[in-house]
Amino acid sequence: MKRLLCLVPLLALSLLTACENNAAAYEIDGRNHSISLVREQAYPFAPEIAQTLVASRFPECQRRYKILPGNSRGPQMELWQHQDQLFVARQGKNWYAISTEKCLIQRMEAIADDPPGTRLGRFSLKDGALSFVADKR
Repeated sequence: MKRLLCLVPLLALSLLTACENNAAAYEIDGRNHSISLVREQAYPFAPEIAQTLVASRFPECQRRYKILPGNSRGPQMELWQHQDQLFVARQGKNWYAISTEKCLIQRMEAIADDPPGTRLGRFSLKDGALSFVADKR
C-alpha cells in the first residue's frame, strides 16, 4: 500500500506536465511597451486553452483581456500595426483591436481580407514553446 501511495505524486506530476502554460511578447519599445499573448490549459485533456492578450505601456498602464479559447495546435495569431500605438491581432476569423496608448483591447469585426497596416509577425508554438516570430523586413 505504501508503494502505491509513493506513486501517486509521480502520476500527478506526469499529468501536469502535459498542460500548456505559455506566454510570449512583441516588444514595441523595449520591455515596458509590449503586446503579449498568454495561453493556459487547466488540465492535460482540456479541449480548449484559455487565451489572454495583454497590452502594456509602463508605468502608465497594463491590461489583460480574455479572448476566445485556442486549441492544442497553437495560436496561429498574426499581429499588424495600423498606426502608432494601434494594433490589430488576427486569429482565424477573430480580430482584436489593441491600443497601447490607453491599454485597451476589444474584439472587432473583420473589415477586409487582411487587417489594415503592416504585418509585424505572428505568435506561434515551436517545440512546445510559444514565441513571437517577427516578419523579415
